Amino acid sequence: MNTPSQQLFHIVRVITWLPPGGIEKRLATILPRLNQSPFRVSVVCLRARGPLADSLEHDGVPVAVVPLRSRLDPRGIRALARWMRSEKVDLVHSHMYRSNVPATIAARVAGIKAVVCQVHNVNTWETWRQRWMDRLLLRWRRAMIAVSDEVKRDIVGNLGCPPDFVRVLYNGIDLREYASVRRDPKLRHQLGIPEGRKLIVVLARLVPQKGHVRLLRALEAARGQLPPAHALFVGDGKMRSALEDAVRNRRLGDMVTFAGYRDDVPQILALADLSVLASDREGFSNAIIESLAAGVPVVATDVGGNSEVIVHGECGLLVALHDAEALGRGIQTVLSDDDLRQRMSNAARRRAERFSLDRMIAETNRLYLTLLGQEQG
Repeated sequence: MNTPSQQLFHIVRVITWLPPGGIEKRLATILPRLNQSPFRVSVVCLRARGPLADSLEHDGVPVAVVPLRSRLDPRGIRALARWMRSEKVDLVHSHMYRSNVPATIAARVAGIKAVVCQVHNVNTWETWRQRWMDRLLLRWRRAMIAVSDEVKRDIVGNLGCPPDFVRVLYNGIDLREYASVRRDPKLRHQLGIPEGRKLIVVLARLVPQKGHVRLLRALEAARGQLPPAHALFVGDGKMRSALEDAVRNRRLGDMVTFAGYRDDVPQILALADLSVLASDREGFSNAIIESLAAGVPVVATDVGGNSEVIVHGECGLLVALHDAEALGRGIQTVLSDDDLRQRMSNAARRRAERFSLDRMIAETNRLYLTLLGQEQG
């Protein structure tokens, strides 16, 4: 924790709001650790605070709200620039296109040269106008951050910037939170998981891109070949009602449970035999590294940065996108072979060591100092 007497660089993270999603949860974990000499860290939300704001403030990271009606809201951007000047911000680090555009413009108005914008997924730009706008704003940024090599290629291809302008910064997690957790039979009972079944955990928001419908098709097709198994959907979202209907229509109600949003993911993963991610696209999946850290093999679609984390055949399996039958076969392969699953579990923990929170914080610190040194220099 910083003390008021220290001369510190003020880093502000700009984001739309702070719901309990993967990106925001990562901020809630890393920012308190970054909020120490030579930095002081704060967050600005451009829509509303969100559920994770209180957690950040409890850990000493201030959260402000400067509402914008749109990405190019001139009044809101001027207000954001005034806030940056009044708070003597030294470096602006924004997240996702909706925040990257207004944050870059506001920083320019405020006279802040150290600006870095982070992209968390592939196919971020929905229209040519969005690509054009981001290309135009590159001149006012010091760097872009990609969460994987695949996202970096997407940025370079869409924005036409030099590859060395884009830094890859993999997500990291606190491995200790997962390594020491033991199975809790009471939790299994509370979650409604029948005894004697292999547990498939799905850590994903209930939104179209996460591929839950594809997973339901895979479970339906492979049901006769699977050992007794049960799938636990951990997460919430706008598709919950439709997915519950799909489970009923496919007569999978006896093998699928919706757990909603949970804050005890390490404890749930301690119960799991397999983790599945059937996404259409992924920049870099927090769910995968959480699963690996818990020693849980992962079957995932071969999209985005998934292949940069999962070593196929060692700590999990990668399957082709849009192939529900291949997804089902992958699930069957891992669940049906106890020896294979144990080997993958051991390899998963070793693989997760490459994605530690300590590594991520050290790399972020180095990047900030480099950008601030350029500004001073």
